[in-house]
Amino acid sequence: MRRSWHPETTGQNATLVSVVIATHNRPAALRQALRSVLGQTLQDFEILVVGDACRPDTAATIAEFADPRIAYVDLPVNFGEQSGPNNIGFARARGRYVALLNHDDLWFPDHLAAMTGWIEATSADVVIARGVIIEPPFKGDPVKNLIFGIGKDGLYDPVTTAGYGSAQMVRRASLGWLGPWRPASECFCESSQDWLFRAWLKGAVIATMPHLTVLSLFSGKRAGSYVEDTAVEQEDLVDAMRMPDVLRVKILAAAEAPHPLKRSTYLKRRLLAACGIHPRAREFRRQYGRGAFVTRLREIRGLQAMPSREPGLDDLLARYRKRAESDGAKPNGG
Repeated sequence: MRRSWHPETTGQNATLVSVVIATHNRPAALRQALRSVLGQTLQDFEILVVGDACRPDTAATIAEFADPRIAYVDLPVNFGEQSGPNNIGFARARGRYVALLNHDDLWFPDHLAAMTGWIEATSADVVIARGVIIEPPFKGDPVKNLIFGIGKDGLYDPVTTAGYGSAQMVRRASLGWLGPWRPASECFCESSQDWLFRAWLKGAVIATMPHLTVLSLFSGKRAGSYVEDTAVEQEDLVDAMRMPDVLRVKILAAAEAPHPLKRSTYLKRRLLAACGIHPRAREFRRQYGRGAFVTRLREIRGLQAMPSREPGLDDLLARYRKRAESDGAKPNGG
């Protein structure tokens, strides 16, 4: 039996949606993500940008928009992956609903309107939008984008449903018992999938919305994506969203759905899920081991190794020397 959502505790004049964007030193991509939020047909939102120890150009990019609905908080040291920043967003959100957006992903203009309508219509705790993973361009074979967010009879299926962070909207009144994202070091699969699975185990009602509103441009498939501050793909797609259904037709014409599982395979994985073992985690355990997925992603992205949670004296000294040198290089020390 699934647990239903509790009555809202927010006031009549509360913001409808809190949009949480975790970011780290990709201001060009962040700019396009913000454009896709500010271009929404539903405008009753706040945006919480949570920086993971970002350079000053991130704050400068946000300031360009001069929109009072955008708030920015930056961690003093690098957490290393998005679970920490997302949890800060959950804690500071004031909206009736909370929607996540990765800083390199994009929303179609009707995403928030469609998602709030669907979560209200289904009385769900969480809604997952239909999305498409945009593959990077390759020479040779034509690109086949991958559809995600597909449920079973309109609901999350722990075996077959992939609902990445940018496709999730959660009822804030449900967050107290659903809990935060676990750090990637504690997960055998992506933190976003781990959170959904644990929500399902707790009895959350997780609905899937059959409307394409999310485009995911995974940085883990784009070598060196954090080295150069460019976002040409995102900029072109945001511009193309001026004619959203034309863009949907173009993307879906080059897309494919996940391959169906054999019934025996599906039943085995469903049994694992019923026993509290995420079927997706088995594949990740074979490939990476606990927490190793993020380590591999950082290598592909061109980032340094995961920061230590307990740096030694020499590491702390080196960090503050670097910051002191940076401060000393600024005019008038600031």
